[in-house]
Amino acid sequence: MSTSTDYAVPTGEYIAEWLEESGVSQAELARRMGVTPKHVSKLLGGAPLTPDVATKLELVTGIAARVWLSQEATYRADVARLGLTEELVAAKELAASFPLSHLRKIGRITGTLKKPGALAMELLAFFQVGSVDALRQAIARQAVAYRQGTAHPVDEYALATWLKLGEMEAAASTDALPAFDDVVLQELLPEIRQLSMTPSKTFGAELVASLAKAGVQLIYVPEVQGARMYGATRWINGRPVIALTARGRNDGQFWFTLFHEIGHVLLHQDQRTHIRPADADVEADPAEREANDFASMTLIPRSQEQQLPSLKSKEQVRAFADSIGVSPGVVVGRLWHDKLWDYRAGHDLCLKLVIVDDE
Repeated sequence: MSTSTDYAVPTGEYIAEWLEESGVSQAELARRMGVTPKHVSKLLGGAPLTPDVATKLELVTGIAARVWLSQEATYRADVARLGLTEELVAAKELAASFPLSHLRKIGRITGTLKKPGALAMELLAFFQVGSVDALRQAIARQAVAYRQGTAHPVDEYALATWLKLGEMEAAASTDALPAFDDVVLQELLPEIRQLSMTPSKTFGAELVASLAKAGVQLIYVPEVQGARMYGATRWINGRPVIALTARGRNDGQFWFTLFHEIGHVLLHQDQRTHIRPADADVEADPAEREANDFASMTLIPRSQEQQLPSLKSKEQVRAFADSIGVSPGVVVGRLWHDKLWDYRAGHDLCLKLVIVDDE
């Protein structure tokens, strides 16, 4: 279906062009085809072209019936598209709710609010739905999980956009992964945790490769302004997919989010979408609380966390982090969370991460 024109060309116009170029009259065409002149007149006026008439046109013009029928199908699709576009002008307010600048920047849409119908059509195509009502329902379904896990109002449209981009990124991957294996994933935890110590420039790709061994797909989705997301876990076609942003680019936050999402994969194999917003209210959702506990215990074991209150200096933090095999940023992040350190202190212990997921 053409989506780049704002007009539809009926098949009759192409028949008229052939008549003019061939020097054949409408009456002569009717005689050759074995139809009435009125029938030809209707075709030229935009009447539907049927397969049997297309076959007769092929015999007379030498142009294959499939070409005539293809043009007819294109015309009818364009008419339907333009009709829907006109209806969608009323959806201008809805279209304006989405992060349009971001979607244009990354090349997912090109339209603007100057042509709201065409813009709304692009949004329907992006979200792979066929009507405004279906789009509203899709946004509402995704927002439910978010509302349950955050203490503040959410930008449902930015969230839905971020989740859809993640879904598209996951679908675009050509890597063949084995079936999900939670035992293998559990065995990989020390290897993944170790990467926090000295992350290389390609640590993003290393993480993707490590999780792939267990049949877990890891993708990196740039943050969409307003979504305020750290990460999410989804099950797509029976496979766990972890999506992460680099929000804050703080290594402590990044590693906690990664293990939080891994916790969902291991603990909550319920096919739900689990979302970790920036202001997560873990008390509102037991699953979020369990994932938080999993991440905390994996990064700083219970047997070691009693030492946290005694860490008073940066040197002590570095030594403690080295002794348990994690980055200082992970430790200082925990100190901030437990309110053992003022948030203004210790930022120089954190690494600013730049994720590169391919080499």
